[in-house]
Amino acid sequence: MRDRVDILGVLVDKVAQKEALNRVKSFIDSKDSHIIVTPNAEMIIRAHQDEELRRILNSADLVIPDGTGVVLASKLLGNSLTERVTGIDLVKELLEIGSKVGYNFYFLGGAPKVAQEAKAKVKEKYPNLDIRTHHGYLDRALEAKVLEELENTKVDILLVGMGVPLQEKWLDKHLANLEIPVGIGVGGTFDILAGKKKRAPKMIQNFHLEWLYRLLQEPKRLGRMSALPQFIYEIFQEKLKKLNKLK
Repeated sequence: MRDRVDILGVLVDKVAQKEALNRVKSFIDSKDSHIIVTPNAEMIIRAHQDEELRRILNSADLVIPDGTGVVLASKLLGNSLTERVTGIDLVKELLEIGSKVGYNFYFLGGAPKVAQEAKAKVKEKYPNLDIRTHHGYLDRALEAKVLEELENTKVDILLVGMGVPLQEKWLDKHLANLEIPVGIGVGGTFDILAGKKKRAPKMIQNFHLEWLYRLLQEPKRLGRMSALPQFIYEIFQEKLKKLNKLK
């Protein structure tokens, strides 16, 4: 039985990073297809409004708490998640493990050339890794080509960086048919691996201000940031409901 925490209708696994990695390794060993999702506050608010996305998140085989806000919300609601487990950290650990045990990766997503540049940077550190890539701007013909390549290539871990909710819906639609053990929606991870964008310094992460650092790098995210106050409002409403039930 999985130990999960309900955050506004999204069930998030209560796992530390080491346990998450062990689960991924067991998924690969099992050979069945498994979807991993990485919800933050923004994704949870979107799932609150998108029934299909909520279904995909709650049926995923591993749901890691990517956002600091998700962990803080769990504490406020009285059922604390173990720790924040970010998608980028999980991917970096898997790349290191993969270089030792021989996992095959496929980077799908990002603007043209970004996945290739991410691959080049990763292979500077892990030259023996087997990585194939394709950008995320897929029309029907390109999608068919990518699916054919995935069907005919040994892939252990498929990383899909198409943004939420497209990447989750793409994995839900295609992964099982591809017989790939692990598919992970990774958002902007390829930009970070390629050196196009930087993560917030640890000090800023520790002060829970990574969202502000990202906003300063990408001002166009301002509209999406409206999800944060909505998330806070919804969490406090949920907390009030719990308190009222105790009266």
